[in-house]
Amino acid sequence: MKYILVAAAALCNVASAWPLLPWIQAPPPAGTQFYQLQAKSSVASVANQWVTLASGASSYSLAAAQTAATKFFVNKYNATNTYAFHNSDDTRQLALRGTNGTLLYLVDVTNPNSGNIPGGQLMEWATFTMDNNVLGVNDGSTLKSRTFGVVGGELALYDGVTNTTQGVTPLTLNLVRSPST
Repeated sequence: MKYILVAAAALCNVASAWPLLPWIQAPPPAGTQFYQLQAKSSVASVANQWVTLASGASSYSLAAAQTAATKFFVNKYNATNTYAFHNSDDTRQLALRGTNGTLLYLVDVTNPNSGNIPGGQLMEWATFTMDNNVLGVNDGSTLKSRTFGVVGGELALYDGVTNTTQGVTPLTLNLVRSPST
C-alpha cells in the first residue's frame, strides 16, 4: 500500500510539471552538424561578414570576425522540405518577424508558436531552405525577387517589390559548415 501511495505521488509530481517541459533546453546530439552564415554582397561594407546575435539582442546583425558568428544546427521538416535553424539548443530558433511582409527581420525566438507572435506582427519560422548552401525561404510566397539584406544594421528579408523608406543593402547568406564546439 505504501508503494502505491509513493507511485501516485510521483505521478502527480510529473503531471504537475508537464507544462514546464517545453522549456527544458536540450542541447543538440553529439555529432550534430553546425553551420554559420556568411554574407556575400557586391557592397564591400557587408561582403564576407558573419551573421551574429549580439549579447542581449533579439535581432541578428553582421560581424567582421567569424569567431563572433552564431552557430546553428537544423531540423528538417520533410512535409515542406524546409528547415528550422536552431541557435544553441532546441528551444531557440531563427525566425522572420515584421509588421508587414515588406521587411521581415531575422530574430531569435524561444519556443516559437502561434501564441507568442507579438500583436500587429507577422512571424514565421522553420521555413528556411538550404539549396546550394544558400539560405532561402519557402513559405508559399510567389514573389521571386525577395532577398536578404541589411536594414539599419539588422538583417531582414526584403520582399523586393514594395517601396520602403528604409535603405536595404542586398546580400546572400551562404551556409558554412562549422565545427561543433
